[in-house]
Amino acid sequence: MLLSRRDILQLLLLTPLIQFFYSKPAKASDNFPETVTALKEGHKAEATAHQRYVLFGRLARENGYAGIAYLYTSLASSEKIHAENYKRILGAMGVSVELLPETSIPIGDTKENLIYAAERELNSINITYPAILEKIKAESNVDAIKVVEYSWSSHKQHLDIINKIRRWSPSFFETVARKIDEKTDRYFVCEICGSTVTETPQDKCPVCQQAATSYRLISPEEFMG
Repeated sequence: MLLSRRDILQLLLLTPLIQFFYSKPAKASDNFPETVTALKEGHKAEATAHQRYVLFGRLARENGYAGIAYLYTSLASSEKIHAENYKRILGAMGVSVELLPETSIPIGDTKENLIYAAERELNSINITYPAILEKIKAESNVDAIKVVEYSWSSHKQHLDIINKIRRWSPSFFETVARKIDEKTDRYFVCEICGSTVTETPQDKCPVCQQAATSYRLISPEEFMG
């Protein structure tokens, strides 16, 4: 059966409507493929670091190193915030992130764990975060770039203690452990960016520039259950 000219015109007019109703709607994440991949990898790394520091902290506590255990507790709190920030940005792009199962994380003694943690922190500062930022900057997702910079800057706050741990722990671990016990009174973590300090700033967070009231005092008993 041949279509009339009128039928053909009607079909032509209806075609855009058909395409509209049956086409797959674009997702926000479609515009940021590299950013999505980087944030998913970053979320996994931060969540794993959180688990690692919780386990390291519990072992340090059992072995009588209260200061080191408290240091791990503050780091675990910071890593958790970083992971949640990545998850939030991914969620805003319509990307879901599955909860990580409890992973099998190799644990040495407290000395080995402290040296390992310092190396991982330094690697994150010098390699991991610069690589993530380089990967996502071309797509210019401002929110994604911001939370990665939060993570990077808060890690760099630990550079002094990281370098001291790397330098002195291999030969003088017990001395390092005692120093950490003596010098650590309290840790505060910014709940917006994960900045970790031993004294709250008077005005605002040096990393995210939010009010100093965004800091929370970390309890030594957190994650120890």
